[in-house]
Amino acid sequence: MLVDALSLKFKPEDYRAELPVFDYLVDLGSFKLRSPVTVFVGENGIGKSSLLAGVASDLGCSPAGGRMDDPDEIVPRSPIRCDTEEVIQRAYFLRAEKHEYLIGRGDSAAERGGRSTLSQNVDLSRRSHGQSVFDLLYEHINGQGVYILDEPESGLSVIRQLALVGEIALAVDRGAQVIIATHSPILLACPGADIVELNDTGFERIAFDEAEAVAATRELLADPEGTIRFILNPE
Repeated sequence: MLVDALSLKFKPEDYRAELPVFDYLVDLGSFKLRSPVTVFVGENGIGKSSLLAGVASDLGCSPAGGRMDDPDEIVPRSPIRCDTEEVIQRAYFLRAEKHEYLIGRGDSAAERGGRSTLSQNVDLSRRSHGQSVFDLLYEHINGQGVYILDEPESGLSVIRQLALVGEIALAVDRGAQVIIATHSPILLACPGADIVELNDTGFERIAFDEAEAVAATRELLADPEGTIRFILNPE
């Protein structure tokens, strides 16, 4: 794999030191990645997005998202250190909460001129959210490289999420390594995915069936009315 392990190095006054995920990583010393697809799951606020932003920054991407070595971006020093097996020449960070920023970068004159897949005439701002997500992925996930996807399911229909699983599998076949943070049970089904739950005890590898998103979705589908009644009247 291109990125073999993650470790941490930052100043104690850094605000990220208060996030559980970084506290866990300090205790671990290093977290080894063992599959071409690593999927981080866990509750809101635990630090999944900050972890991925740190990985992206260490690889030369803006923490707001975008491609490696974008000449118009100043990439701050990352608290995360990626132990790499070889020189990484391609990386892209898709961050759902910064989608408008990514669209703006993708539509800039410089980026249009350097497109390798999309036509220069494609105006990403005129595409739907889901369409533009796939436009960005088709343009930037291309062969060997590290691709970091933070909640890529945002804006995608169920069918599109299934299609994304297929695209990730094809990218891996072409030499990609993909690191994902998600709440989608569908993305947890990526072939060969190493599912890592960030919880009260730290980094825990779990099986697909053990993921809370999977269990909760199955419970809802099995008894939608009963599940909603319980949510509305838990007593």
